[in-house]
Amino acid sequence: MAILKTSGREKMLRLASVCALALPSMVAVPVQAAPVFDNWSATNGDITMDPNGYCASAGVNCTLLVSGKGFLQQEVVDGGVTFIHTIITEADANGAPASLPFTDESFIQQGAANGVMARQRSTESTVDPNTNFQFSNMATLYTGWAADPQNGYIPPGEANMNIEQSFTDQGNPAVDGDGLFNSFKMSILQDDNGNVTGKKMSLRQNLGMGDGSVVNNTDAQSFVIEQLSGDLNANPGSLTLGSTSPNNGGTVDWLASQDVLVAWLGQQVNTATPGDPESLSKFGFQSVSNNTTSVTASTSSTTQVDIEPDPNNPGAYLFPFDWDAAFGAAPTLTLPPQP
Repeated sequence: MAILKTSGREKMLRLASVCALALPSMVAVPVQAAPVFDNWSATNGDITMDPNGYCASAGVNCTLLVSGKGFLQQEVVDGGVTFIHTIITEADANGAPASLPFTDESFIQQGAANGVMARQRSTESTVDPNTNFQFSNMATLYTGWAADPQNGYIPPGEANMNIEQSFTDQGNPAVDGDGLFNSFKMSILQDDNGNVTGKKMSLRQNLGMGDGSVVNNTDAQSFVIEQLSGDLNANPGSLTLGSTSPNNGGTVDWLASQDVLVAWLGQQVNTATPGDPESLSKFGFQSVSNNTTSVTASTSSTTQVDIEPDPNNPGAYLFPFDWDAAFGAAPTLTLPPQP
C-alpha cells in the first residue's frame, strides 16, 4: 500500500482552503441601530444633533453635508447602509423638535428603489385676552425600504402611515367651562403593493357647554369613536351591552382582523330654573358594530354616563355599558382642559 506524504506547503494550502470556506459564516454582519426622529435640537435656528443620541450609536457614522439657519443635511452610514438625513425647521427655532412650531425630517436610503422615512410636525397657538387655542398636527410615514418589518424601522405601536391631530380652544380665558378639545388619530398598514392591510382610528372630543360669560362646571358633552381592523386588530373580543328602552343591547363578538367600531356619547346638563333646586339631566349612549359580520348592538342610560369599572364585579363595567382595552382608555364625561 502506497503512503502519500503531504508537504508542509500542501498542509498550509489545505488549511487556507478550509478557512476560506468557513469565512462567510465567521464574518460579523453589521448591525443597524435603526434611524430615529427627533434626535436633535435648535438654538436660534442652528440645528445640533444629540451628542448621546442616534449618531453616537455603535456602527453609526454621521457626516455633515450642509447646514444653515433652520436647515441641516447629513450623510448617515448605519451598519453599512447609507441614508441622506434632512431636517427643516424655522430659521429662528429654539428648543427640542416637539416644542417647535414646525419641523420636517426625512431619511432617504441610497441605492433603494423606493421608500422614505419621514415626519412632519406643525403647531399653532394663540393667547390673548379673548381666546386661547392650540392646534397640532403630526404625520409620520414609512414606505418602501422603511416599511419592511424585517428592517425594524417602524417603532412598536406605529404603522406605515400615522396621523395625529389635536385642537384645544379654551374659550373665554376668564370664564371656565366653554372650551373645546378634539383629538384625531389614524394609523394605516399597507403591504408591498400599497393595499391597506390594517387600520386603527380614534376620534375623541370634549365640549364645555357654557356660554362664556358665567362659570360652568356642570354642562358638558364628550364623544368617542374607536375603530380597529385588519392586522391592527390583533385579538378576538366581545362586548355585551345591557338592554334599556328604547335600546335592546346585546352581545357583539369579533375575531382578530375583523372590522370593529365602538361609539360612545356622554352628556350632562344643569336643567335648574330660578327658584328650583339644582338638578342635572344625564345621558349616556354606546354602540358597537362588527362591520365584517354586520352585527350591531346599542344601549343608553339616563343615570349612568361614564363607562366605569364595576367595583363589585372585577373585569366588568357598570350597567349598561362595556369596554375592551384594545380601544384605549374607557371614556368618561370630561370638561375641556383648563389652565
